[in-house]
Amino acid sequence: MKRILKTLSLSILLLSSVIAQVNITFEVNTATLGTVSSEGLFIAGGNGFGLPGDNRLSDLDGDGVYTITLQKEKGFSSFFIFLNGNCADWSCKEKLAGLPCSDPKNFDDRFLPPIMSDTTIKACFNTCDNDGSCTIITDSVDITFELNTSEIEVDPGGLFLAGGSGFGVAGDNPMIDPEDDGIYTVTVRRAKGFLSYYTFLNGNCGDWSCKENIEGQPCADPDAFNDRFIQSVMNDTIIKTCFAKCSNDGSCETAYIGKLKTDKNLFSIRPTLVNDYINIQYNHELVSMNKEIKVVNSSGQVFEKFISKNQAKTQLNTLLYTSGVYFITIQSTNKILTRKFIVQK
Repeated sequence: MKRILKTLSLSILLLSSVIAQVNITFEVNTATLGTVSSEGLFIAGGNGFGLPGDNRLSDLDGDGVYTITLQKEKGFSSFFIFLNGNCADWSCKEKLAGLPCSDPKNFDDRFLPPIMSDTTIKACFNTCDNDGSCTIITDSVDITFELNTSEIEVDPGGLFLAGGSGFGVAGDNPMIDPEDDGIYTVTVRRAKGFLSYYTFLNGNCGDWSCKENIEGQPCADPDAFNDRFIQSVMNDTIIKTCFAKCSNDGSCETAYIGKLKTDKNLFSIRPTLVNDYINIQYNHELVSMNKEIKVVNSSGQVFEKFISKNQAKTQLNTLLYTSGVYFITIQSTNKILTRKFIVQK
C-alpha cells in the first residue's frame, strides 16, 4: 500500500510539472534590419535566455519574420534581447537605447513579464512595436562626434566611440579622419530624446585599457567609470571635444586640473581573479582616513558603496557577484584610485 501511494504521489508530481509549463513564441519582424546575418537571428539575455547562440530563430516561410518557441515554467519572467548574428561580445544585439521598451539599468534589454499561459510575443528588431508591424522610426536624430587627437598618437587599431547604454563596446563605433587633419568623426542615429554615457578609445581594446582618462575633470562622472554623459538629444547635434580633455569646442589647448590626485600606491587588491572574497590593503597614510569604497560592474552599475574608517585593510565579499569584470574605486579627501578585478564562478 505504501509503495502504491508513493508511486501515485510521484505521478502527481510529474503531472504537475508538465501542467506547469507554458510555450512562449517569439515572432520578430526584420523589416527594419536590412540584412539578416548569415549566422542567423537569436534571442538571449536576462536570467532565462542564455548567451548569444543559445536560441536561434528561424524563418521557414521566408517572409522576414523569424520565430522560436521556448517552453518555460508557468510564471517565467526575464529580460531578453534579439541579436543579428552569433556574437559572443553582444556587439550584434539590437540597439534600443532611449526607447520605451528598453531598461537602461539592464543593458537596455527588453523585459518579459510573468507568463501564465501559452503566449506569442510579436516584436520588431530595433523598435518597440509590439504588434509585429515594424514601424520605421522617422522621429530620430543624428549625433556627430568630432574628436581632436592633436595631443595623442593614434593607435594603429583606430579611434572608437563606446560605453554607456547607447554606444556598445570597443570596436562598435569606429571613427574616421576623412580630411587627415587629426579630427576623427562618427555619426550615429538614435531616437529623439536619446541619452547615454560615453567615452573614446584609442585602439580596439576589449578590456577598456585604451580608453581616455578624464578622471577628476568636470565632464567625468566618477559614478560611471569617469565617462562623459550626453544629455537628452532632441535635434541633430555635433559634439566637438578633445581626447582625454573636457573641451566643448574641439580645442586641446587647456587641461583641467582636478582636486583629486591619482595615487597608484593608494591601495592594492588580492586576488584579482576571485570567487568568494577580495582583500583590500590600504597604504599607511590612508589607514587613519575616511575612505569611500565603490564597486561597479562593466556597465556602470554600482554594486557596493560604503565608508571605511580607521582600517588597514578590508575584506570584500563577492559570493553574490555574478561572473564578469568589476572596478573598485577608493577615494580619500585628496586622492583616488581605481583597480580592476574579475569574478569567475
